[in-house]
Amino acid sequence: MQKFGFRLESVLKLRTQLEDNAKNNLAQAARELENQKNCLVELEETREASRRALTSAVDGGVPVYQVRNFNSFFGLMKNKIVRQKENVNNAQNDVDINREALVKAMQDRKIIEKLKEKKHEDFLKEQNREEQLLIDELNSYKFKQGV
Repeated sequence: MQKFGFRLESVLKLRTQLEDNAKNNLAQAARELENQKNCLVELEETREASRRALTSAVDGGVPVYQVRNFNSFFGLMKNKIVRQKENVNNAQNDVDINREALVKAMQDRKIIEKLKEKKHEDFLKEQNREEQLLIDELNSYKFKQGV
C-alpha cells in the first residue's frame, strides 16, 4: 500500500512557522502596550499626588516660589503625559498591525491545510478504488476457476 505524501508539506511547515512568529510578535507588542499604559498611569498618579500636595501646601501657607515650582512641574508632567499618550497610541497601532498579520498568517496556513486534507481524502478514495478493483479482480478470478 502506498504512503500519502503531500508535495506542499514544506510550504505548510513554513506557513506554520510564520504563524508562530506572528503570534510571538503580537504577544510582544501586547506586552509593550501594557508597559506603555502602566507608564501613563504612573505619570497621571504622580501628577495627581503632586496636585494634592500643592492643595494641602496652599492651605497651610506656602511661598510663591514653591507655587511657581509646582506650576513648572505640572507643565513638565503635562508634556510627559502627552508624549506617553502618543507612545500608548503607537503601541496600540503596533498591536493592531501584528494582529492583522497574525490573521493573515493563519488564513494562509489554513488554506494549505485544507488543500492537504482534500488531497488526503482524494488519496484515500483512490486507495479504496484500487482495493475495490483488486477485490473485484480476485473475485472474478475465483469465479472463473470455480472456487
